[in-house]
This record gives sequence, C-alpha cells and structure tokens, in this order.
Amino acid sequence: MKPYPTGDAIIISLRGVAHRLGCSHQSGSDVRAPLWGWINYPDPGLWQRISESSPLRATGGNTKRAATRRCRSCDH
Repeated sequence: MKPYPTGDAIIISLRGVAHRLGCSHQSGSDVRAPLWGWINYPDPGLWQRISESSPLRATGGNTKRAATRRCRSCDH
C-alpha cells in the first residue's frame, strides 16, 4: 500500500473532516500517514453520505481516522 493517497481520494484529517485530494487549503505534501487517513478511488456518492450517522472510515494511511463531516471548500 502506498504511503500517500492517489487518484480521486477522499482524505480524512485528524479532526475527522473529509477533504477531496487537492483541497485548496491542504498542502498535498503534508497528506501522509500516520497523520492522515484516506480512501483511494471512492465509490460515487460516498462523499454525500458522510455524516455523524454515517462516518467514513479510512481504508489507507491511518485507518483509525473517520470523517463525520465534509470540508465546506471541497463540497462545492
């Protein structure tokens, strides 16, 4: 497994916020395990389902990370 996200990954921060790979307020070089978790090549619609009642658990990087909310900048 790669030590960084690829493709159209959803990345998950330490604070439980989901971002799109390439988010304008995240430095790509900082997005690495063990601080970040991610899901490479997520299913369509997965982004919209992220919520408190449907947390998104990382499958790569730090797999203990889970997102319960989406980055507002990435949501547009």
